[in-house]
Amino acid sequence: MKTLALKTILLTVMSLLYVLPAISQKGIEDGSKYGKGQDSINCIKNLSLYREFFKHNNYKDAIQPWRKVFGECPAASERMYVEGITMYRKAIESSSVPERTDELIDTMLLIYDRRIEYYGSKGEGNILGRKGIDLLRYRNTDIEAVEDAYGYLKRSISLQKNKSRDATMVTFISASITLNQKGKIDDSQVIEDYFMVTEIIDQLLDKSSRWPRAKDLIDDNMIGSGILTCDALNSYFEPQFEANKTDKTFLENVIRFYDASDCDRADLYVAASEQMYKIDPGPQSAHQLAIMFMRKNDFPTAAKYLKMAVLGQDIDNETRAEWFYELTVVSAANKDYCDAIAYAANAIAYKSNYGKAYIALGDAIIASRDNLGSDFEKRTAFWVAADKYTKAKSVDPSVAADANKKLNDYKAQYPNHEEVFFRDLKDGDSYQVKGCINERTTVRSRK
Repeated sequence: MKTLALKTILLTVMSLLYVLPAISQKGIEDGSKYGKGQDSINCIKNLSLYREFFKHNNYKDAIQPWRKVFGECPAASERMYVEGITMYRKAIESSSVPERTDELIDTMLLIYDRRIEYYGSKGEGNILGRKGIDLLRYRNTDIEAVEDAYGYLKRSISLQKNKSRDATMVTFISASITLNQKGKIDDSQVIEDYFMVTEIIDQLLDKSSRWPRAKDLIDDNMIGSGILTCDALNSYFEPQFEANKTDKTFLENVIRFYDASDCDRADLYVAASEQMYKIDPGPQSAHQLAIMFMRKNDFPTAAKYLKMAVLGQDIDNETRAEWFYELTVVSAANKDYCDAIAYAANAIAYKSNYGKAYIALGDAIIASRDNLGSDFEKRTAFWVAADKYTKAKSVDPSVAADANKKLNDYKAQYPNHEEVFFRDLKDGDSYQVKGCINERTTVRSRK
């Protein structure tokens, strides 16, 4: 009978279900957790009553005693605020009347404010993050609400730092981008916001799989926004560069941002990369610099850094062979053909089946022929090159087409039969080609 009577009482207040009542100040004014006397008994009763309904997802009957607790004993339980948000979210998502929906959202925000008032001394950052997310969830088309949410989320992250939730980080950047698109904040502010968030996330990437996902989502949003242009990065970083050029973290961020935005030919990117090498020299950073200067067609500087890279410690043979190959190509571009020959030989020494290196060696041998003297001697370089092209296709079938083409094309450059005969030579004889080529090969005449 008692249960039936209780349900009857609850049904009489259904028409007021989600309207926040006038708040009794008893529990608030006297500073107690529940109030005094009968107020304390009522608070405990309503707290127990709403929780029993809530536990069974019966929000319809839970809301009235919950409202009593919220209004009369706001310090009774922090969990009461969390569960109140759950119920109001459900009500908001079920509402089909805009005016009613707005009232419900306002009440939801009030719940967050009251929770901060009574439980925010240690949890303000967390509560603000959740408030900002919910505000954007339900009012993302209202630019003033977006501005408010942006402020809540930024404050949350500044308080929580690496204890921030991934959803807070992602939503904050989304709000920042939205405000930029609406002309409320400039590109530099969005970049600064992105910077703040990614610096925190980078510390958490190995803590949980959700952080790499969050970082990917944030990066995708930033790239899709079109904000990370080279000009925007220049505007943001250039004023800071002189004061921070010895700061490794700052330089890492410059390099990372310019890389992500395909701005790796920008002067500031170059300056930051060179500064980083001064602070933290090593084969990997030297190689990175070399590649950067190759993209800028600054081959002398690229060669300088590649020479440093190939001499580095703790590099596996495959990598060292690849870097020697790159040094071969760069040296040839600088017309340092004898150096190119030596570097190609080094690449092959570290990787004996490196077909591309054999091709590059043959090309460098031909390019160096002007150092050999007479026309006949210059043409003997094609014999040695042919040896390298033949070797290339034998060790690496992937370069066979290129090697065969070169072999066919360069046959026309061999000395003719008369020139060979004049020097008391014949096809098949052994011949020493001098200069920096300095290799023994086989005589071949042009028919």
